Amino acid sequence: MKILIYNYFVKLYQIRRDSIINSFYKVFRSLNSTTPSLLNLDHVKKVLVLAPHPDDDVVGCGGTLLGLKERGYYGETIFLTSGKKSGTVESNEISSTRRNEALKGSEKLGIKKSHFLDYYDSQLKQDKKAVSFVLSRLNDIKPDMVFTPFFTDNHPDHRETARIFAAAATKYHHNFTCCCYELWSTLFPNYIVDISSVIEKKVDAIKSHQSQIAETNLVDLAKGLNRYRAIASGQPFQYAEAFYVVSKKNIKNFKTITI
Repeated sequence: MKILIYNYFVKLYQIRRDSIINSFYKVFRSLNSTTPSLLNLDHVKKVLVLAPHPDDDVVGCGGTLLGLKERGYYGETIFLTSGKKSGTVESNEISSTRRNEALKGSEKLGIKKSHFLDYYDSQLKQDKKAVSFVLSRLNDIKPDMVFTPFFTDNHPDHRETARIFAAAATKYHHNFTCCCYELWSTLFPNYIVDISSVIEKKVDAIKSHQSQIAETNLVDLAKGLNRYRAIASGQPFQYAEAFYVVSKKNIKNFKTITI
């Protein structure tokens, strides 16, 4: 009986497969064909950055932060996991190394203060401690703009960081702009930032994370993505960072997303 039911659903899928795939690509093309707007940073004086791991900030939004640095902004970064687990190796020494690298990279981006919550890699959860800490920084800084990973990124720590932020944001009583940045998953951007003039400074900040560059060529990864975003934008840029920008009002819709 189970085999008959299984075969029935397989056949049903085969019949409808083409229409399902066509529908998906129709939506995909519609979203991807939307030309992103240029993100206006003129009003941004204070920034909070959420980074799941001690290198995600510079890869995801480092160029934009460097642009803000030239405008004299104040910024803080919250690193949620320790980076203790690097590839298949795990040690306190790795965690210490990555913390020092994160501090060096953040300084180059103009970040004034970095916080380390030291959650265990790949086990980050939306708990009371993390939400309360993020809320405390929101209340103290009162940022004009917050950077967080996108809510559907394919890494669990990245998604959980976004959920933690969304939970904190619903308890925060001031307005701000939320910029979701991309890391291991691309997103459908509605805004972009031209980072052509600071791309080499971004590369220099990425090189602060030598322990990670030894495993993954983060420079090529970031430059390749930023070059693609510039070309796809239709603008005469050499390099760009792409974001999904959402208002505080709509962030509440993301706090319960699970994948």
